Amino acid sequence: MSSKQQVESAAIVLDCRDHGESDLIVTFFCQNYGRLTGIAKGAKRSKKRFVNKLEIFSSLRILHTIPQNNRLAFIAEADLLDGFLTLRKNTICYTTASVIRELILLTTKEVEGDEKLYPLLVYSYDNLNNNQPPLQTLILFLIRLYAIIGYSPQLANCLQCGQEVQANKSYRFHTNAGGICCSNCSAKGTSTSVTLSQGTLKSLTVALNQPLNRLHRLQLSTASQREALSFLHAYGLQLFQREIVSWAFLEKI
Repeated sequence: MSSKQQVESAAIVLDCRDHGESDLIVTFFCQNYGRLTGIAKGAKRSKKRFVNKLEIFSSLRILHTIPQNNRLAFIAEADLLDGFLTLRKNTICYTTASVIRELILLTTKEVEGDEKLYPLLVYSYDNLNNNQPPLQTLILFLIRLYAIIGYSPQLANCLQCGQEVQANKSYRFHTNAGGICCSNCSAKGTSTSVTLSQGTLKSLTVALNQPLNRLHRLQLSTASQREALSFLHAYGLQLFQREIVSWAFLEKI
C-alpha cells in the first residue's frame, strides 16, 4: 500500500501535543493498525475538521495515511464517535482511564495491530463512561491485557505441585514466577508474593475466559478488588521493570 493512500480507522486518542504554531502530533490506538502516530496539519486553527475532536480518550473515525519508514501518518479528517464526557467529570474514572492509557502506550509499538486489544480498550472506556465500578474495570483490563501480550498469569494450578486450586488450601501469587503456589509448596527463589483468596482466584479465572460482552455479569467484592489490584500491580512492575506513573495518582484517590 502506498504511504499516500488514505484509509479509514476507528481510533482512540492516546496522546496529543503541539507541533509548531498550528499543527498537532496525535497518537491513536486504531482498530486495525494498533498504535499510530500522525500529524494533524492546521489542527489548532481548524474550525471544522478537528475542533474538539482530538482530546485524549476520545473515540473517533479518522481518515489517515499508513506511516512508513518511521515517518508520521498524515491525519486528514476526524469524526467524533464518543467523547466519553462522563468519564472526564469523575476523578477516579479519569485517573483509571489514564492508567489504562499509559499501559497501552507502554505495551504496544507503532503500527502493530492486535484484534483483541482495541475492543478491550473501548470496552474499558465505555465501562468507565457508564459509571461501572472503576477499579473492577481496571482489574478486568489488566488481566486481559497481560494475556494478550503473552504474560497471562497462571491462576488455575500450583506452579510447584501442579494441582488445581482446591478449597482447603490458601494460595499466594509469586510475581517473578508468574503464577500461584499453594500453602503446601514454596516458590523457588525469592519473590514478591501476594495472598489471593479462593473467591478472587475464581473471579479472575472467569475474567480471563469470558467473552467481553459477558464480563458485566462478574462482580468482585471490595476485598477481592483489593487483592486483585495488589497482585496485578506487583506483576506489572515485574513485567515492565518500571512504575506506572498514573498508578500513584490512583492510589492517592
